[in-house]
Amino acid sequence: MKGILALLCIIFAVGFAQRTLIANNISPRTYSQLGKAETTHSINFKVLLNQRNLDVLDQTFWDVSNPKHERYGQFLTRSEVDRMVAADPQSVQRVVNWLFSEGLTANDIQIFADFIAVRTKVSIAERIFETSFFEFQSPKGKKILRIKGEASVPNHIADDIDFVVGLSEFLADAHHTPVKSSSPNRANLGSDPVVVPSVLEDYYDIDNKNVPPTSNIQGIAAFDDFFSKGALDQFVSELGLSTPNYARIGYDCFLYGSCDQFESDLDIQYITSIGSGIPTLFLAQQPGDWILDWAIEVYQINGPPLVNSISYGWSELEQCEITEGCQTFGYTSTQYVNRTNVQLAKLGTLGITVTVSDGDDGAPSLGGSSGNCPLDQSLYCPVGGCNHTRSYCSELTITNQRNGSACFFPMGLASSVCGDMLGDSDVQQALQNFVSQNSQCDIAVETDLEGNPHIYSSCDCNNLQSVTFHRFEVAAYVFYVQNGPVFTAEYPASSPYITSVGATQFVAQGGRISYEMGASILTGAIITTGGGFSSFQPQPSFQSDAVTYFLQNSNALPPNFAYNGNMRAYPDVSFSGHHYYIMTSNNSNNYDQCPCQGLTVDGTSCSSPSFAGMISLINSQLLSKGASPLGPLNQLLYQMSSEFPDAFHDITEGNNRCNRAYCCNYGWTAMSGWDPVSGLGTPDYGMFLKYILQQKGL
Repeated sequence: MKGILALLCIIFAVGFAQRTLIANNISPRTYSQLGKAETTHSINFKVLLNQRNLDVLDQTFWDVSNPKHERYGQFLTRSEVDRMVAADPQSVQRVVNWLFSEGLTANDIQIFADFIAVRTKVSIAERIFETSFFEFQSPKGKKILRIKGEASVPNHIADDIDFVVGLSEFLADAHHTPVKSSSPNRANLGSDPVVVPSVLEDYYDIDNKNVPPTSNIQGIAAFDDFFSKGALDQFVSELGLSTPNYARIGYDCFLYGSCDQFESDLDIQYITSIGSGIPTLFLAQQPGDWILDWAIEVYQINGPPLVNSISYGWSELEQCEITEGCQTFGYTSTQYVNRTNVQLAKLGTLGITVTVSDGDDGAPSLGGSSGNCPLDQSLYCPVGGCNHTRSYCSELTITNQRNGSACFFPMGLASSVCGDMLGDSDVQQALQNFVSQNSQCDIAVETDLEGNPHIYSSCDCNNLQSVTFHRFEVAAYVFYVQNGPVFTAEYPASSPYITSVGATQFVAQGGRISYEMGASILTGAIITTGGGFSSFQPQPSFQSDAVTYFLQNSNALPPNFAYNGNMRAYPDVSFSGHHYYIMTSNNSNNYDQCPCQGLTVDGTSCSSPSFAGMISLINSQLLSKGASPLGPLNQLLYQMSSEFPDAFHDITEGNNRCNRAYCCNYGWTAMSGWDPVSGLGTPDYGMFLKYILQQKGL
């Protein structure tokens, strides 16, 4: 009997050793598991193959986007890029043979230069990866098929694969939804100009009345969002705008009654009104898709949009927190970012511009952040509405003594750790016990005008006694560097291969706009513009002079432990992002049609599509004169700022040490030149166009 057991163990060990684990998924925090997936249902996934010549691709990207380089504007074709980075043919053949051996046919797969797209039945996918698929439901009611538990591939093809996407990702709230105030008493906006397209055109000197006809196209990315045709029609009619020319492709989540529309309504209304007359492609991604999937899809389009705006992002250190932790998926956040950056570089070498909103929660961020940023006690409940205006201890630490994880509440409210803990009944009891233990301090959870929680205490933090209930300890927050990043960079805004766009707010005097400042909840905005430094993406040489000047001359730098000044700095530019007027549908039977309502919103997701529309106008001018499009902008922008500073409105007021609800002791402050609040500043279209035409010899 012992001999048989030993033999079985050897067989099992050999069998296991013949496969490589690529995922070990856990049930997601924000999704509900509905049950085992039907074996006849279809599933899509991509097998990403190891690419070659990435150093050549990277150098090409920088050469063709450098105005000082002889290759400037000499963009490649897709076939040329494919030949450059294509996976080794033998690797491709091994992976294809493996897929065929598992029951797939030529009709089930599409072979591309560096990945293989697969559409098959659940039963076959389960056999391929030796796993099980389940049906999950998002908080908004959307259903998606994903694995639960382990997934693996045979050892003999493991080294041919970078990683697989489409098996285990869960996209959850990973975007900068434009924010509308939930309270009419939020702020006195009487002096704030309502921003409509004509306001932007006047202030930024944008001429979009005589756009020459060309092959130019601009694009909008959408994730779990769609726009209302009826709302766009009413927006155009009410403001007397030109009728836009657009196409919608991809996943129409309106059909399933479980998606947002504010983001997409804003995006389409402003890119088509600023980039007036330019055909627009609205590309909605499938449930579970993220930036890499979008970039792959745009790359495969014949005649893709030359300018694309993305109003979505998440912590670069938690690119898989939106997928509940990529460490369980066989790849890390760094690996995901690096692969996505390669895909963005491929777009750039084709002459495609990508702009990205840089986040609505300041330097500390909110979603995906650690929360380990000490709150400014003098700015308790900064948006108003709480019962008190000062708390003497406004932050708590909730520690799971079993595994050492800590939730910093409320600054880390949207972190994955807090999300896991706060729904636990033991945590709720521990909090109640903490309040009782410190009853002399009148501890209370107060709610601001936007519904965000705040901790009130009449005692200093050092006078509060900690409490433990079962495995959870609740104590007054004490800052320790090792407890997590102070600031959280957002991705893809922090990518060197895109143009990151921050948000400003107009300041009116005497009924006229006189200047701009960085948007912040401290100055009446509903969001705080993002910005800062990447955690691991190196700083490109083109921005080193501007960043060095800032670091050497700012008199309000955060502590050295809070950032690495040698990493990629963002944003690159800014654009108005406060008090935008948009139109949305409130027709619950058909969101694609009116009745519709107008409202005002804030967000860097106002800024990116508007700036993108302006860049599209310049592309049309270039194409009409036989020149190449702008392509990747950053090297041009930093050179323009140095050589022709009149092309920018320098933003010298504002800071981003708050997110949308809480203010940290640390953050960035605007100053003359580049800074992490506003980048190089906001554009003057006329000056932009003048400089660019000179650079192109036109």
